Amino acid sequence: MNKNSRAAALCAGTILTTFVLAMPLTATPLVVRQAASTMAPPSMEAVNEAAKPQPKSAPDSVDLAALYFYAKNGEADRVEAETRRLEVRFPDFVLPADLYAPDAGNTVDESSLWQLYERDDYARIDQETSRIAAANPGWEPSDDFRMKLERRKLRNTITAAHEAKDFATLVRIGAGLDPMQETEIDLLWMMIDAYRANDMRDALTNLYRGILFRGQDKAFSKELVLTTLQKAIEDVSAADLREAMQVLSADPDLALGMGPLQLDLMRREIGDYAASVPGAPRPDDAVLAAVRQVAETAGSPKDLALMGWYLLRIEQPKEASSWFERLMEDHPTPEAVRGLALSHVHLSEDAEAFAFVSEHLDFLSAEDAFLADQLSFAFKGEGKTKIDDRVVTRYSEAIQKTESADHARLLGWYAYNSRQFQPASAWFAKAFDWQPEADSLKGMLLSMTRLGQKAEINELRARYGEVYSTVFAEIKSAAEPKGKGGKAVNAPGGIEARYLSSLQKKDYGACIADLRKLEARGQLRPDVQVSKGWCLLGLNHLAEARQAFTDGLARGGGKADDAAYGLGLTLLRAKLTDDAEALLMRQPLTPLRERELRAELLWQKARSAFDRKQYRQTLEALNVRLQLVPEPVGISQMRAWSHYHLGNLAQSRSIFAQLNQVMADPANSRGIAAINERMGITR
Repeated sequence: MNKNSRAAALCAGTILTTFVLAMPLTATPLVVRQAASTMAPPSMEAVNEAAKPQPKSAPDSVDLAALYFYAKNGEADRVEAETRRLEVRFPDFVLPADLYAPDAGNTVDESSLWQLYERDDYARIDQETSRIAAANPGWEPSDDFRMKLERRKLRNTITAAHEAKDFATLVRIGAGLDPMQETEIDLLWMMIDAYRANDMRDALTNLYRGILFRGQDKAFSKELVLTTLQKAIEDVSAADLREAMQVLSADPDLALGMGPLQLDLMRREIGDYAASVPGAPRPDDAVLAAVRQVAETAGSPKDLALMGWYLLRIEQPKEASSWFERLMEDHPTPEAVRGLALSHVHLSEDAEAFAFVSEHLDFLSAEDAFLADQLSFAFKGEGKTKIDDRVVTRYSEAIQKTESADHARLLGWYAYNSRQFQPASAWFAKAFDWQPEADSLKGMLLSMTRLGQKAEINELRARYGEVYSTVFAEIKSAAEPKGKGGKAVNAPGGIEARYLSSLQKKDYGACIADLRKLEARGQLRPDVQVSKGWCLLGLNHLAEARQAFTDGLARGGGKADDAAYGLGLTLLRAKLTDDAEALLMRQPLTPLRERELRAELLWQKARSAFDRKQYRQTLEALNVRLQLVPEPVGISQMRAWSHYHLGNLAQSRSIFAQLNQVMADPANSRGIAAINERMGITR
C-alpha cells in the first residue's frame, strides 16, 4: 500500500463528525414496500370490512371502575377521555345513567388505589390492594387499573434508565414497545438513544420505520414526524433518508415542513461520501456549494470539519488543511487535530504530522488507535526523529489499550536497537501474546540472548521449535545492535485494554465497538472472545454472546471456566434449559459457579412447571434447589401457591404465615386471605 492509499484509508477510518456517525443501513432499508404502503388510502374492501357489524359487547363493573372514579371526583376531562377509550373497546357503549349518582358504580371502592396511582406510590398500592382483597373476597383490581398501573410503571422505569444513561437496561425493558402501535413518542425517542448507544442498527431502522410509516389512524402529528426525521439524520444513510422524505412528502403539510431539513440532508450526503459509505454517491455541485457557503459564513465546527473531511476524501489535502486550521483556531477539538495531522499525511509530510500530534497529545486522550498510528513514525528507521518522554509514555499506553501487536513489536525493536533488552523482551512477548508471529518471537529470543536467559530460551525452543524452526536458526547468526541512543522505554505495565475498561464500566456498546476493531485485524484470542461474550450478554444479544462464549471455550487459553460460566448464563437467560443442563454435565466448573447455574436452572424449571399448572413438578424442582441455595421470599411464595393448588391448604397457610413473620408483604396477606376463604375461616 502506497503512502497516499494508506493516508486515505486512515482518513476514512477517523472521520467522526456528527454527520458521519452511523454505518449505512443497507441491510434493512428504511423504506420498504410494506412501510410505504401504509401511507396509501385504504381499499374499498378494507372499508367495507371495517363497516361490518362487530359482535356486541358491554363493559362490566370492573371496566367501569375508572370512569366512576373520575366522575366521583368531578374530573370531567378524564371522564371524557375514559369515555372515548370505552367507546373504542365497546362500540355500543353509552354512559351509565347513574354515573353521577351518589354511591354509583362498582360496589368495591377503588378510589384509594387511583389516588396512590396518581402519586406513583407503588408499594402502598400493593398494600392497599391486599387490604381491599381481604375485605372483599374474590375481588381483583379492574383490568383498566391493572393495565394503566403496569403502563405507568413501565414509563417510569424507561425514563429512569434513560436519565441514568443506562442504555443496556433500557434496551431490555423497552423491547416490548411496538414501534407501529406505540402512542407515546417520547418513549420511542428514548429507545432511539438506547439503540444508537448500543450500535443496534437494525433495531434503529425498525424503530424509525414504525414512527414514520403508520396507518392514518395511528399517524403522529406533523411536528413529531419532523422531529423524528431530524433525529434520523444522525442514524440513517442519506440515500435512505431522502427516499423516506420523498414518500412522506405525499402529505402537503409534511412536504412544506421538511424544507428546513434539506440542508441537514445535504450535510449527511457529504458526510456519507467523505466516510466512504458503500453506495454513497459523490455530492453534486449544488449540494457542495450550499454547505460550503454556510460553513464560510456561519463557521459552525461541524460544517468546517465536514468540508475538511470531504476535501481529504477527494485528495485535496492542501485545501482540506485550511478548513481544519480554521477549526483549530476557532474551536480547537480532537477532530481538528486529527484533520490537520491527516492533511499532513496526505501531503506526504509524515514528520510534520508527528510533530503536530506530539504537541497536542492532551487533545487525544481518547484517541488511542489514531495516536498509535501517528506516533509510530518516530520509532521507525534509525532513530533520527527527536522524541519527547511524553511521546514514549503515551505511545506505550496507546499500544496497551488497543492491544496492537504491530505497534508493540515496533516499540520492541526500538528498545532492542537502543540496547534496552529487558523492556524489549517484554514488548516482544506482549506482541507475541496478542498475535503470534515469527518476528515477535525472534525479537524476544534475541533480547533473551543478550540478557543471557538460556533457560527461558530453551523453554521457548521446546514449545515453538518445530513451528518456528527458521527463527531459531536465524538468531544464531544475528549481529548485536549498534546501540545508538534512544529514549528510555519502560516495559508494558498494568494498563488494561480499552474494551476491558468499557466492560467494567458496563459500557457494553463501546466495548463491542472496540472489539470489532480488534477483530478486523485478526482472530481474537480466547480470553478476548470471552470478554466479547460478556459485553454481548450485557447488550442482551444472546445468540452472538452464545457464539462468543462457545468460541472462547473451544479454544481454551486458560479461560475455560469463565467461558463455560458465561455460556451457561447465556443459555439460561435464553430459557434454553436443556442446553444449559447438558453444558453442566460435560463441562467442569468451580463449585460456586456450578451451584449458581444449577440453582437458576432449577428455578426456571420450577417456574415453567408452575406456568403449566404442573404443581408437583414445581415442588420437586424447588426441593432440589433448596438443597443447593437458600430460598428467597418470591420462590417460597411459589412453593406456597403450589401447595395451595394441590389442596395442601394447611401447609400453604403455614408457609405464608412464616414469610409474614420475616417480612410484611402484601402478597403473603393475599395468600392467607385466599386460603382462609377456601377453608371457611372468617376471622
